[in-house]
Amino acid sequence: MDEVVEHLSKENIRELKILGHLDVRQAIVEMYECSECYIVRREGEIFLAVAGLWFGEDQEFPQMFAMFSDKIKDCFVATARGSRMLVDFFDKSEPMMTMTILADYQFILDWAVWLGFDPVGVIDSTPHKYVEFVRCNPNKKNVYDGTLRPVMH
Repeated sequence: MDEVVEHLSKENIRELKILGHLDVRQAIVEMYECSECYIVRREGEIFLAVAGLWFGEDQEFPQMFAMFSDKIKDCFVATARGSRMLVDFFDKSEPMMTMTILADYQFILDWAVWLGFDPVGVIDSTPHKYVEFVRCNPNKKNVYDGTLRPVMH
């Protein structure tokens, strides 16, 4: 846990504060206690990301989340590979996943699309905007999300 708190990216620290978490350590503890999460790392090095699924009581499908280390840009290829492997792992049990990403970070928005998530809306939580994404498991037929259904004429 100390490693994650010590090396968490400044963007993730900012986002935690926007969400009302003034104590980064406490936010990480809550994340571990309330979600299914995994640490992505290169062997023998600091973590690259903490990612997982959060299952909200009011949500039909889990919310995928990721928090990155301050070394993410130095290890982009490893992070991308690890992210893809994690999504493939989640596909074994989840027919659909969602993500909500702060619109300020184009790099992370592009990463979500690269992982197969489709943007389906924007939440305006003044002064911040969040982009909502959904990803249907390509190995399962899923037509539950109306935003992804084909238009019928």
